[in-house]
Amino acid sequence: MGHFSIRILGFIIVFLNLFLVESVVNAQNPEESVFHINRGKTLDWISYKSHDDALQRIISNEAFYHLEKRKEVIDGLRTKLDWLSYRDSIKIILNSPLSKFAKTPLNPQLTGVVDREDFRVEKIIFESHPGFYVTASLFLPNQRQDPAPAIIYTSGHTSLGFRSEGYQHVILNLVSKGFIVLAYDPIGQGERLQYHDAKSGNSTIGGPTKEHSYAGAQTLLWGASLSDYFIWDGIRAVDYLYTRPEVDVTRIGITGRSGGGTQTAMIAACDERIYAAAPEAFITNYKRLLQSSGIQDAEQNLYHGISKGIDHPDFLHVRMPKPSLIITTINDFFSIQGARETFSEVKKSYTALGKEDNIQMVEDMGKHESTKLNRMAMYGFFQNHLSLPGDTDDIEIEPFPVEALWSTQTGQTSSSLSGKTVFNLNMEYFGGKSTLKPLLSEHRIELSGIKLDRNLSAAVFTGKIERNGIEVEKYFLENTKGDYALPVYMATNGNSKADKVLLWLHPKGKEIILESKYINEILDQGYTVVSADLPGMGELHNPDFSGDGIIQQVPFNYLFGANLVGKSIAGIQAESIDLLVQFIHGDPPNKMRKFHALIENATSSSFLHYIALNNPFDRSVVYNPYVSDSEYITKEYYNPEEAFISVPGSLPYYNLLNLVELHPKDSLKLINSTLSDRTVDELIDFLAK
Repeated sequence: MGHFSIRILGFIIVFLNLFLVESVVNAQNPEESVFHINRGKTLDWISYKSHDDALQRIISNEAFYHLEKRKEVIDGLRTKLDWLSYRDSIKIILNSPLSKFAKTPLNPQLTGVVDREDFRVEKIIFESHPGFYVTASLFLPNQRQDPAPAIIYTSGHTSLGFRSEGYQHVILNLVSKGFIVLAYDPIGQGERLQYHDAKSGNSTIGGPTKEHSYAGAQTLLWGASLSDYFIWDGIRAVDYLYTRPEVDVTRIGITGRSGGGTQTAMIAACDERIYAAAPEAFITNYKRLLQSSGIQDAEQNLYHGISKGIDHPDFLHVRMPKPSLIITTINDFFSIQGARETFSEVKKSYTALGKEDNIQMVEDMGKHESTKLNRMAMYGFFQNHLSLPGDTDDIEIEPFPVEALWSTQTGQTSSSLSGKTVFNLNMEYFGGKSTLKPLLSEHRIELSGIKLDRNLSAAVFTGKIERNGIEVEKYFLENTKGDYALPVYMATNGNSKADKVLLWLHPKGKEIILESKYINEILDQGYTVVSADLPGMGELHNPDFSGDGIIQQVPFNYLFGANLVGKSIAGIQAESIDLLVQFIHGDPPNKMRKFHALIENATSSSFLHYIALNNPFDRSVVYNPYVSDSEYITKEYYNPEEAFISVPGSLPYYNLLNLVELHPKDSLKLINSTLSDRTVDELIDFLAK
């Protein structure tokens, strides 16, 4: 072995040693897990190997419940009248969120023209809302019908928008076949970054899915979805085509891939003027999506969509009998099985209307990508249904340089036009804290999605930890829904005169009581201390989760999933607090003891929502800088953790400070600082009163 190889081997050995040491330091002590089994290499109870997926399982089970109810409705549809009635009900659900928008002047601008031998490109800017600019290009074949059919092209997740070579390839092929094509930038992409850093030219938040998710999480809190803005952009794009004399408005189509497939499906479902639609690499169904890759970024999720009975087939049912083509690849992360099931279901509605040939599906080998076979099928679909016969050849055409298709001078509407953002529109459409409506109990229950119907079925004792004179009993709590087990610690110091119980919740989970330097002082006050890992925390947190909506390590995909099923992360965690209360009160002596709570940081939201509905605590102290009015969460750059624990739809009705105000000051104390020597004394004094 040469000297170079020996040096490389030595480097690798040193690196591995450092890696292993770091891994050991950061790894949880297995004996601290409530699921630990002291038997050889077996670390977990077999039944709870996937306990860290609790949030996903809770959300999925709720979704499956709603989807099963929807299936019962679908299975009962038989006749043409049945399906037409169903179609009309779906139209109302999909279109009602758009009623808040008005069709204001488009104020279109032509900012440049690029000529090629066979076509020209007009660089366009129009306003989908006043001051909210949409950058686009209109591709006009020189040889075309008069008037000619037009296709709207919606882009997937790329920072370049429609200018990426893959999307240009499709656009230019459609133009070569005689179609007028209007391609525009989605929100957060191309020239429409919502969080543009003028110095770097990039987004301060991250790529397209992060741009969408950051704006989308905040939008949800107002009771709306980012999809509303995406759909409205598409509707206004149709409005723009109506202003062009070159376009035959009876022959308008729409297509796009990935995120563009999402937009295609939703826009075509909401705008009856679109005759033919070909969503690509999106259509599946929610059951298979939840079972496979999970809920995606913000613009793909309607506000409370699943709980309102919406599934992917509905984006196509609502269009019947207009022509639709589902374009899929067999190995896409959007489940091909879901796509096949959707196609089978939608075939029933089209058949009932005597138009079964108007719903088609094509699939080809591939991952999440465009394939030649699928592109050729799409060309043929539009040629047939938009009455523009020709060949379906997929040819190579030289793409434009990115800058050549800029509609603005700087490449961004924010710097060129001082354009508005989704944040600005949210404030205009929904307002600030001055618009708060009365805080009614039904709003709290409905919006948070809390259902106190999960009963404790067993408290499973799994062992004990002894630390510095403290005994910590380990439990996990099983419940009647069987969806997860709640990890619990119960700490005592052998004080036989303990006459109080303290529930201590912290975002780090139950192990905070092992780490805290104040635990002995609190136990010495005659407390038994109980703590737990709420769903999404501690042992119920999945460190390997890799969704496309993670902002500053906050997994917004869970928030989007909870929203879809009419729940919230705060509500889900509040339900687990109820299990804890059942556990504590299940021990007869505890019913006679004082019951207090110490709540820290982000756990305050779930706790305050819980005690708004059921407050068994004699006194509670909340340490949480997040408990404030709505001012902070309605800033342009907000704390993602605060949005994560807030309830979708709550901002027009209440904030956490309102929940604090529901309780007398002598029973609930708010301390806007972290736990310290001074505040521990303050805590003990307050609870001792």
